[in-house]
Amino acid sequence: MPRHPASSSLALAGNAGRAVSLADVAMLAGVSPGTVSRALSRPEMIRPTTRMQIMAAVERLGYVTNGAARSLAMRRTMTVGAIVPRFGSSSFPTMIQALETRLAAHGYTLLLSAPEHKLSKEPAILRTLLERGVDAVALLGEEQLTHALPMLPASRIPFVLMWAPPESVNHAVGFSEREAAALVVAHLAALGHQRLGFIGGRTGDNARAQRRFHGFTVEVAKRGMTICEAAMIETDYGFEQGYAAMDQIIEGLDRADRPTAVVCGNDYLAAGALSALDRAAIEVPRALSIISFNDNDFASYLHPPLTTVRLPIREMGEQAGAYLIARLRGAAQPERVPLHVGLVVRQSTGPVFEGAIRRKPATTR
Repeated sequence: MPRHPASSSLALAGNAGRAVSLADVAMLAGVSPGTVSRALSRPEMIRPTTRMQIMAAVERLGYVTNGAARSLAMRRTMTVGAIVPRFGSSSFPTMIQALETRLAAHGYTLLLSAPEHKLSKEPAILRTLLERGVDAVALLGEEQLTHALPMLPASRIPFVLMWAPPESVNHAVGFSEREAAALVVAHLAALGHQRLGFIGGRTGDNARAQRRFHGFTVEVAKRGMTICEAAMIETDYGFEQGYAAMDQIIEGLDRADRPTAVVCGNDYLAAGALSALDRAAIEVPRALSIISFNDNDFASYLHPPLTTVRLPIREMGEQAGAYLIARLRGAAQPERVPLHVGLVVRQSTGPVFEGAIRRKPATTR
């Protein structure tokens, strides 16, 4: 039986001990090498059926693009650098995954640096990415821009600021923290709450924490409400930190001027706070309402389910990726769709209760 030309070619490649070539893939897929090249570098230009045929050949042959040669030919590395402080208890992974997915759809690989938060503004980190030849850069927040500005113009590559006020610069992708805070305070005011506590991130070096807390204080003042100083705590974002902060607030809950609701800077802090209240046998929301920001996947599974503001975390990553792709392609900048926030009301908030704190019966485990 005569052998298929592609089979002969593959046998020859194997016998010769050479790497599988673009031509081998083209022969097996029954298309030209140029079509294979476009399918790998600009997949959106190729019909889906042809692309699937090519990718099946790539997979069957185990073909790997010669990245160095391709970069020299294109004068691009097809990589995008991103600097995002270490994830820990945060929503950054969701945003980064959305960014990476959008970039990958256009053939770009994300090169991520996740330093400690206090090191994230070090110029050396950005310099290393630029020296690696990345084609574009994604930064987290406007605070990184101050340190990046001396290098970015010289590199002449596109960059985008994620989770930054969209009105600050034309390459920022974000939402209104003031709007998010207004939803929280309005909800609590409608339930009759006047004295509030706040457990949030450290505002000294975190612009996002600063904007969130500022929006909260402005809205509280506008409505004539009060922030209980003894129940206002700055800490690191995390479950353990939320637990410890609420433990501290619980000590003063027998006072007449106690808060009737506590706002948490994110869902991880709120989850820790709810756990501390549960351990102390304090009923939520009857004795104390808890409300938060982010609407992480676990928020609806907490006890009780958490009232929180849904933030457009995934959408920020997608919009940042679309912006960079357009800049890299020399296309018109995509119209930035306003990113909205919305309150998700669950069972952790309720009407204000002014009586003495009653401990719920301890459960037997």
